[in-house]
Amino acid sequence: MSSGTSYDWAYERERELQRQAELRAELERLRARSRSLSRLHAALASQGIRAELPRIADVPQDATSAQLSIVVTEARSGLDALQERLDNATSRRAQERAARWAALPAAVTELPQEPSLSAALAEARAKEQAAMVTRLAGAAVELVETEAPRCAEDDLSTLTDLAGRVAGMDVAHARRALTDLESRVTTSIRGRRDREAAEQLRAELLCLTGELGQQERTELRERLAATDDRDLAGLRPVIEQAAAGERRRRSRTEVAEQVLSALRAQGYEVGESFEDMLADGRDVRLLTSTNAPGYGVRVTVDEHRDQILTTIVRRDDVDDGGDQRAQQLVCADLARVEEVVATGGVQLRAVLRRPPRAQVPTMPARHWPAQQTQAQIDAQQQAQEQEQRRRAAEHERQRQAGQRTSGRSA
Repeated sequence: MSSGTSYDWAYERERELQRQAELRAELERLRARSRSLSRLHAALASQGIRAELPRIADVPQDATSAQLSIVVTEARSGLDALQERLDNATSRRAQERAARWAALPAAVTELPQEPSLSAALAEARAKEQAAMVTRLAGAAVELVETEAPRCAEDDLSTLTDLAGRVAGMDVAHARRALTDLESRVTTSIRGRRDREAAEQLRAELLCLTGELGQQERTELRERLAATDDRDLAGLRPVIEQAAAGERRRRSRTEVAEQVLSALRAQGYEVGESFEDMLADGRDVRLLTSTNAPGYGVRVTVDEHRDQILTTIVRRDDVDDGGDQRAQQLVCADLARVEEVVATGGVQLRAVLRRPPRAQVPTMPARHWPAQQTQAQIDAQQQAQEQEQRRRAAEHERQRQAGQRTSGRSA
């Protein structure tokens, strides 16, 4: 028996919901990645580079974390394999292109000193230079055209223009221009991959904001839209913390509802919630039972810790004659509540059982669910006492009857 109990609680469902949210967010990121790879594959297919496109399965809204985990794992593996095949194919093509460039002569033949041959050889060298520039210009155009699907779209105009200028240069400048163009193409490819990675992260974070309340969701989505790609990583912990807080709030509400529901099932009537300034403004509910008229259970849910506090109280207009009995009855009811909520995934662990008190705390009558008069409470108590005497008399009658039966049998 005690005058009140403090419980730590753990909600198994909360961990499941957190895992589901994380997997659904990752799945959205993988879908964004799939769209990027599909665009790249479609463009490379026209150049003869083809691979099997993986399909990301649809998942129902009520999918468990185990089901989501399977879909995410399969999607990630399929996209990794596609990425590897495309990267290998484009890498082989780049190596072949580099080999062709290396085969080009580094310089034209030097002119001999004999005047009789200088004019003819000058003409031959000019043709050789023109042919060399033509090949370098073709290599520049080929580089841009083949790598265009992997480059950032806003870079294509500049890269195409630079490739077109090579044809008007001499050999030395054309070679330097081709080397510079290759560096620019590499930078553009890297830039596109970075932007696609940012797009995938945005999709993931956008999915996580779906857990939030409307106002917070709107604010964070606006902030997400205004955040530069380079700063997205810093926004991730902010959104994850907000989502975790929202899950915790919902879990706290669910746990409190399960506890109240278990008490209702035992005949308790739940009063309206109110903020108690003596409890730091925390939300408080008062539950009363006809088994202990004039007494109730004050239930407080701590918003900052995973705790539920229960205290046995008496109406301030009721005498204290039933304090001991009320503590005994309510403690027995709370023990049954612990067993009932465990079946719903809520684990209540008593961290403090306050000792019985000679007088329990009082609460104003206005907080009682039903405004009973003292006469009504006395009548209920008398009725309960009469019922207890009746049961005691019936038990004694049955005991004596059993003794008489045993005597006759002897």
